Amino acid sequence: EFKKEIRTTISFFSVDGLNDLALSVRLAGDKSKVVNVYLFTDIEGYLTNVGKFPYNFFALPIEVGVSIKDNACSVVEKQKDFEWTVTSYRLTAGSLIVLNKFKTERAKLLTHEAERNFQTLYGTEKYRETRSGDEVFTSEFLSLPAYSRGRKIVQGYSTDAQSGSIRFVTQGSFYWQGDKDCSFDVRTAYNEQYLFFLIRVKDDKVVGERVEGATTEKVEIWLDVANTNNRFMRVGAGGDKFRLTADSGIFSFVAIPGNFTDRKPSVVISSTDDLSEAQRQASQQVRVASSLTDSGYVMKIRIPFELLGFIGAPVEKSKITEYGCTVIVRDVDNEFRPEEETVIATSKFLNGNPSSYGSLLFIPDTMVYGEALNIYLDQIAERLKQLGL
Repeated sequence: EFKKEIRTTISFFSVDGLNDLALSVRLAGDKSKVVNVYLFTDIEGYLTNVGKFPYNFFALPIEVGVSIKDNACSVVEKQKDFEWTVTSYRLTAGSLIVLNKFKTERAKLLTHEAERNFQTLYGTEKYRETRSGDEVFTSEFLSLPAYSRGRKIVQGYSTDAQSGSIRFVTQGSFYWQGDKDCSFDVRTAYNEQYLFFLIRVKDDKVVGERVEGATTEKVEIWLDVANTNNRFMRVGAGGDKFRLTADSGIFSFVAIPGNFTDRKPSVVISSTDDLSEAQRQASQQVRVASSLTDSGYVMKIRIPFELLGFIGAPVEKSKITEYGCTVIVRDVDNEFRPEEETVIATSKFLNGNPSSYGSLLFIPDTMVYGEALNIYLDQIAERLKQLGL
């Protein structure tokens, strides 16, 4: 038996274009503060349940709601006063994935809004004055999930961050002709000793380093490894303040690809900190490699954790660890016109402002970034049992 009000919505959150169904249901007599959300899709002409998720409500069941829009099913949940979350689901290639999560909460006199898209790896952080609604801080960026080197990530989880939008062209947008002119994607990984970056650049005209000091393509990596629980704000006795100026723990690596023949790639290292002798020795272990491709070029960079002040990889067993990180590509189409350089980044990067950096996420081997459920798992398990496995 169901209560009278069963909230439903029909459109589609799967990629097949057929109508789907989402319901939020609370059973009559249920004393708990739980509403179950059911997702149904058309599979071979039958409406099939592909997801059931329990959501808690704070005061009333109506605080949990469902809607289908923009090829996604969104579930709204009130967790406590002034704190709401919106989780969006999409069914693709047999996997029900968490597409996006949005959260808003009170932060003293401000309202904090955070959004993470687990497929595009796009994220935002915003703070508004609660009374007026005026925006006082905003940061837009891409997240770089770093998995242990060699680990295989199954379909449904994104590993590469792609930057090819005008949103992250921080300089020279007048000369930028779109993602075919210059764009790139980044993949990161780690082992116990090193942090690895693989940057694949799409560039219609690659200008190598003809002679030392000449205008050329460059790739930059900026890291903020300061020990802070909130990389956007400083919390202190004088009140919370946004981290708008560079402080300790900032490292930059400017990698030059060379000319892809006799002039080898090189890297220039800078830091806000005075490096110890051990860090100076570790800097000698930084490696960079480059190669031309049919569509541009590839840069590979290896950074020892000891140089960044860590004993080993800063990975926790049951928690995703986050640090600030922005990758920048400087595109030059004419070495004799350096003023026409285009700068594309993985965040709305401002030099010297650590709160404008993107996000580097160290993922332990027991976790992944995002959520995905294969809707055929039960059938696969049953078939394996039939085969005697």
